Amino acid sequence: MANNAHLINTSPGNPTIEVRDDRGAPVVELELPEQNSPEEIDEELRAAGWSRSAGWTTASDGWVAPVVPS
Repeated sequence: MANNAHLINTSPGNPTIEVRDDRGAPVVELELPEQNSPEEIDEELRAAGWSRSAGWTTASDGWVAPVVPS
């Protein structure tokens, strides 16, 4: 199963990370306290049990990266 982390940072309020399964259904949603650096975002993903398996790519509302359970 392919999972993706979707960093949504274009909406008002704090940015969020949604980990989605291959159908696009949310598996985990994390609200970040503020705009974080990529390293801090990776730490938040690891704390939630996920690791990026490739780099971030742009999306219409933020960034997307493939993730695997850690």
